[in-house]
Amino acid sequence: MAKYYRLTLLILITALFTGCAALSPNFQKPEVEVIAVEPLPARTGNNLKFRIHLRVFNPNNSELALSGLYYTLRLGGHKVLTGTSNNLMPIAPYGQDDIAVDATASLVGSIFAAVDLINQNQDSIPYELEAKIGLSKSLLPSIRVNISGVISLNQYQ
Repeated sequence: MAKYYRLTLLILITALFTGCAALSPNFQKPEVEVIAVEPLPARTGNNLKFRIHLRVFNPNNSELALSGLYYTLRLGGHKVLTGTSNNLMPIAPYGQDDIAVDATASLVGSIFAAVDLINQNQDSIPYELEAKIGLSKSLLPSIRVNISGVISLNQYQ
């Protein structure tokens, strides 16, 4: 009888691990790149709103089912945006998709970033995006992705 329970337990564990793409030895973290950051029209209140356009690449042979996204965006080293999103579509195997998420700006971080932009009179600004991507069809609850680059400011002229 004990052998039966051990065999059943072994089969269940094997099924869980084989059904979990994120625990596969070949699983690769998705790649995320910032396509654009655009200011949104002001609404009531003093909150600055932005829309961040991201492109997510799934380098795996199984669907990347996203349950949510928590992100922080730094511009010129200043934390300017922090936000979340939970209405994300799955990314097809070996596919990519563009995601647009709205965020409210940090007033203090935005002021420091704006002052730096004005003082340095630059056509571009360095960014850092830290994202925690929630996975819904995985034993791993989330994956962390950190990227950096430069955003051209000429695209808004």
